Formats: sequence, structure tokens, C-alpha cells
Amino acid sequence: MKSCVSICISIVLLLAVNWNVFPANMEIVPEQSNYKKTSSYHDVIVFLFEALRQSSLIRMVSFTTSSEGRMVPLVVVSNDGIQSPRELRLSGKPAVLIMANIHAGEVEGKEATLMLIRDFVTNKCTHFLENQVVLILPIFNPDGNDKFGNNRRDNGPELAGVRYNGQHLDLNRDYLKLESPEVKGLVDLLNRWDPVLVVDMHTTNGSYHQEPVTYTTQNNPNSDMSLSDYMWKQFFPGVAKILKETYGYDSVPYGNFVDRANPEKGWRNHAFHARYGNNYAGLRNRFAVLDENYSHADFKTRVLASYGFIKSILQYSNQHIKDMQEMVKAADIKTKISYFKENFALEFKNEKLFDLTLKSYQFKKEKIKPEDRHKYPPWIRDYIVKKTDVLKNYRLPYFSRAVPTRSIPLPEAYIIPTYHPNVIKNMKRHGIIVEKIRTSPQMSLEIDVEVFKIKEVKLAKRIYQGHVAVSLTGQYETKTITIPEGSFFISMKQPLARLIPVLLEPESADSLASWGFFNRVLVSQWRGQPREYPVYRIPRLTTPIPRYQE
Repeated sequence: MKSCVSICISIVLLLAVNWNVFPANMEIVPEQSNYKKTSSYHDVIVFLFEALRQSSLIRMVSFTTSSEGRMVPLVVVSNDGIQSPRELRLSGKPAVLIMANIHAGEVEGKEATLMLIRDFVTNKCTHFLENQVVLILPIFNPDGNDKFGNNRRDNGPELAGVRYNGQHLDLNRDYLKLESPEVKGLVDLLNRWDPVLVVDMHTTNGSYHQEPVTYTTQNNPNSDMSLSDYMWKQFFPGVAKILKETYGYDSVPYGNFVDRANPEKGWRNHAFHARYGNNYAGLRNRFAVLDENYSHADFKTRVLASYGFIKSILQYSNQHIKDMQEMVKAADIKTKISYFKENFALEFKNEKLFDLTLKSYQFKKEKIKPEDRHKYPPWIRDYIVKKTDVLKNYRLPYFSRAVPTRSIPLPEAYIIPTYHPNVIKNMKRHGIIVEKIRTSPQMSLEIDVEVFKIKEVKLAKRIYQGHVAVSLTGQYETKTITIPEGSFFISMKQPLARLIPVLLEPESADSLASWGFFNRVLVSQWRGQPREYPVYRIPRLTTPIPRYQE
């Protein structure tokens, strides 16, 4: 059905395209405008149909529709004309996904992916397809893209879109709650196409330095550390070498100064939460690259540097994709067999990962005049720190390693009562195996479980992504229950087990409870007293529980 819809949408768009507006040499909008403008949604669609017309390597499908009704195009590039997950599996080749424009004001990734597609059309980089299939989402947030205005602080283009989608949601915060059609479609893509590597392209908004490209990978402490170790020790050094030697651009791990007034204190990235796309991919046992291009570089430099970066990634992955594929398979097996025996990190601190050299500037302090005080937020005190034009290299500790400070043992399984259909729907959408327990009035099942006794329910002071965040404190107690009829069973013995406690543990920072999925039952109706958390843990399964997959 989805393929039929995609074909119909493609025909409608094809008929609507004015072919005369697009040059035969496939120049992108920034090139046509001397890097003053960025592509509109229509520009991107016209470009993609021209690529389809010129090359047999290119296929395009609509994998979802945005909240404002725009088709979100997925471009599939292969030597074999692949256009479905089934054909991908039959080819035996793994996929690499490159996505851009999730924050639609951060536009150079969009333009770089179009340039990459053009290179495939002109056969300049078909060697990247020897061992892999390339999936490209050039305009993941089309609704935000076309809300053009002076929406950015970066150095060009003149006008750009907005960060949020048509629902006013930050799509890079929606990976767990799944409220947007765009991220729902993306998670469905991850389940069906199963890319070994996911590359997500952004623009920084932080510290001053000279490198136009910054990068990181999965950082959540509950992900498989062997995958992130590979990225830091082999993947990124290899890609950075290609980027410098082939395209002439420097790169550095993503971060900001710990203290710009005292740069020697270090360079830091502390985006460890599971809600971010790179960490979500890591929790699925897949490799992730977060590309953050330097916002203070001019638009042309950002486009060309990010273009060189994704080509460097594809050159490296084409050479090493078989090894990477074996590593994610091993991570899946390890997770399925033994992850439930490990601990789950609830809280963590940021420690040094390694030392790095950052090409930056000397900085100076400038006292804020009383009459200018209103221009600055309250956390900026008596002075601001400004860069000078004097170049300076810093040898710095890089703080980007999440070390658990509070953990709990994982169970072998969870039980969810039947009266939480939105929770079950969410879990299934992630690809998690959810089974229904066979019970009846004539056959009751008693089992020892761990129940979380809620001590306190705290609400955030402000709205975040349309929600008032909920935080729970309490402790687990053991008791014997009769399993409610129609309850659901979620085993930790499955490849996506690392996602399960992130979603279900009551004290997890990104749990479904924190997003309000259980609000109706957390406190008593009249007195407002905390109740039991409505998810049961089975520490170790000693009694068979009859169940089936719906």
C-alpha cells in the first residue's frame, strides 16, 4: 500500500514540476545565488526528479508525510536499482543512512546531500556503492524548511527555515515519545531498512574555533560501548584523515568550551540523553554520527565542508562496512542473550574521554556596561568573553564520557497491564517485541514481581516540547500479584532490549512516564496521593508465563 501511495504522490509531483526552472547541470540554489540562498522544498523536489530522470542509480520513495501534508522523500542510491527493504535484504548489502534538515534552519546538510546525489548522477562516486546502499533524507523537516526568515544566528544564508516542524516540535527530541509523523516514519525506516550507520547533519551554535566540521557519536552510557569505542578509535580518525587529505578541511570532536574565559579548562559535550537521534541509534545497536558544522563559518564553507565530510564517511564505510555490519550483529546477539544481567544507569557524570587539539583564538573579557545589562540573559554576570583575531591552538581534555553514578539491576522482563494502550502502541512502533499474556477468569496467574512504590511526583516548572515533564522518586518492593487479564509481557531477551528500560523505568530521564504517558494513574483520583507505578518487573523468570505475539 505504501509503495502505491508513493507512486501516486510521485506522479502528482512530477506533473506539477516546471522543468524549465532547473538547470540541466543540476546546480543547486546556493551555487546559483553565490551562496546567498538555500533551497526551498520545491527546489529540492525538482532537483530529485531531475536526478531520477538522469540516473538509473537513483530511486525515490515517500516514506512519510509531514504534519502539513508534504511528502518527505527518501532517496535510495544503489548499483542494483533497489527501492524496497526486501530488495535490500536480497542484495546482501548493508545500508548507510544520511539525513539532513531535521532542524530546518540548519541548511548546509540539505545542500551537501543534494551535491552528493548529483555526484552519483554524474558517476563521480559510484565506487561508494560497491559494498553498501546509500539512503538519503535531504529534507527531513519540509514544513520547517519553508518558513523562511531571519531565523538563524549563523553566517548565512540570507534567509532560512525554523528549527521546529509543523507541530512546533523539535524532531530531535521526539525519538522516544514519537508524536510527529516525521520521526514515526524515521523509526519505521530504521526498523524496515535497518541501516548499519546513521549520519545526522546539523549546525553548531556554540564556541569559536577554526575547524568547520565537528562530530560525535552515540554517548548514552546504556548503549554498547564497543560501538562507540570503534567510532572514536578507528572510524573518526579514518574519516578525519580522508576529509583533510582529500578535501582540505579540518575537523574536531563536537563540543563547547567548559569556560570560555578560561579555555584551558577543557572542551565538553554533555548531550547524553536518549532522546537525541545519535543516542537513540546507539541504543538500537547501530553506529551513529552527529555532524555539527561550525555556525560562524560562512555558508559556502559550511556547505562544502559538510559535503566533503559525508563523502569521506561514505569512502570509509564502503571500505569497512562488512566489519561494521558484523559488529552490530554481535551487539544484537550480546544484547539479546545477556543485557538483562547488567545494570541500567539512571544518573551519570561527565568525565574525560581523551585529549585533543583545538584550533581556536585568544579571548578577552569585556565588562558589561550598566546601560547594556538588559541585552544579556541573567546567567551572564559582569562581563562577556569575546574572541580576538589572534589564532591559538589549545591542547585540551575532552569531556564526553558518561560515567554512571547511580544504577539499578535490570530485570528479565516487564509486565504492563492492558489499560495502557498508548504505551503498548509506542513500544511496538519502536520495533520492540511485545507479547500478550494468556489469562482468563478460569486461569489466573500468580507471580512474584518488583513494584515501584512512588514516594513523590514532581512536575517541571515549565513546558518542554508540549509537555510538563514528570519525575518520580520511590523504591522497588517485592510482592506477589495476580497478573491482570490481558496484560502484556516484554522480554529483555531481544535485540532492542537497551531501549526497553529507557522507556519503562520510572526514574529514567527519558521514560514514557517522564513524557506523561502514565499521568492518569500516578496519583489517587481524590486525595492525590502517590500510587504504585503501573509497570511490574520480573527479576528472573522462574515460572513459565503463557503468552503470544499479536
